[in-house]
Formats: sequence, C-alpha cells, structure tokens
Amino acid sequence: RGDEVSIVHSATSKNAELKLAQYQAQSRALEIAQYFVAKKVKSHAKQLRKHEVVLDIFEVLESVENTQSINELLGIEGSFSRLYFKNYFSLFSKRLHHGKRSKKPPQDPVNAMLSFYYMMTYNLITIRLLSYGFEPSIGFLHKPFRSHNAFSSDLMELFRADINEFVFKLFDEKLLESSDFSRKNGVFLKYEARKKIWSEYKEFLQTLEPKIDSAIAHIRAIIW
Repeated sequence: RGDEVSIVHSATSKNAELKLAQYQAQSRALEIAQYFVAKKVKSHAKQLRKHEVVLDIFEVLESVENTQSINELLGIEGSFSRLYFKNYFSLFSKRLHHGKRSKKPPQDPVNAMLSFYYMMTYNLITIRLLSYGFEPSIGFLHKPFRSHNAFSSDLMELFRADINEFVFKLFDEKLLESSDFSRKNGVFLKYEARKKIWSEYKEFLQTLEPKIDSAIAHIRAIIW
C-alpha cells in the first residue's frame, strides 16, 4: 500500500550549531508559523486560479498576519483548507471523490492520490532536512508527536499546492481511472497502476526537488 517507509541515514550527528539555532528560533515560533501559512494560502489560491477558480484571500492573509497564537493560526489554516478543498474537488468528476478531504484511510481515488503523494513528499523533505543538519521533529506550526516530524510537516505546507496540481493532471489526462484503485478498508492505488504513472512522478520530482532545497535554504536563513 505504500504507507510504510524506512529512512536510512548516518548516525553521525552533524551541524550542531544549526540545530541549536533551530531550537532557539522556537522563541519566534508564531512569526515563522505565520510565514508557512501565508505561503500556503497564496500558493493554493494560485493553483486554483489556473482553473479559473478565484478565492478572495485578502481577509485570510490579514487574519494570519494579526493572529496572536499558534492555535488561532491553525484554526485559520483549517478554515481556509476546507474552503480550498471544496473548490478543488469541484475540478474533478464526481465519481472520483466525495467532495471533501479524507485520510487514514482515504475514501475515494482523488484522496488516495493526495495522501500517497503527500506521504512521499513528506519523507523526501525529511531526508533533505536530515542531510542539511536540521532536526526534522522540531517544528514551528506543527508540534512533535511520537514519530511525527513536525518540521517536515511545516515545509510540506509550501508544496501541497504543487502536489494537488499534479494529482489533478493525472486524472485530467486520464493517466489514472477509477478502475486503478482497490476498495477494501479504504481506497488505494493498485500496485500495477503505480508502475503506469512512475515516469510522470519522476518528472514531477525533477521540478519539486529544487524547490524543496530552495525553501530549506530560505528557512535556514530565517532561523540562523
């Protein structure tokens, strides 16, 4: 099913100064979290504009800028996400979705692909953060919980719109059909279908990886 991933890296600790700066930047957690949410709102609105769907995000961005706590910011982000997905799912045939975000397990083909590529990108970001010497579990918008890499989830917010557009392309160009999914305890992409879209995913990664590296470099400059 592709929901189990192992990450192997050197046990040698590196870049202690950067990790220390990351911890110290927790004193500016709200400011940094606002950056992630504002970028998310703008990128998601931009993605929908490609399909002639216009969201008025002025008040949302104003609320993000004026928020006084992380919890309040998460509430703003959650409300915007619900509005976004209401419009995003309208781009697809109704036989491919139930009109809202579902996960663990996904309940329709569109949600299955969103979850699949979110997971893949989350793990790619984690690997990149480790290679640069960051501590992936210490985030700003998201908080660490068990094995969750909160900082990876923070950075994920910058790339969800790219993934959403890629998923739309897969269905719009008929590279995936409803028959490519199994339906047992949720909806999941069949193994044979993964091979069918592997070349498209590799091409997508070639455009995404430089953006991830650039975003990590920018965040490094912000916190250090």
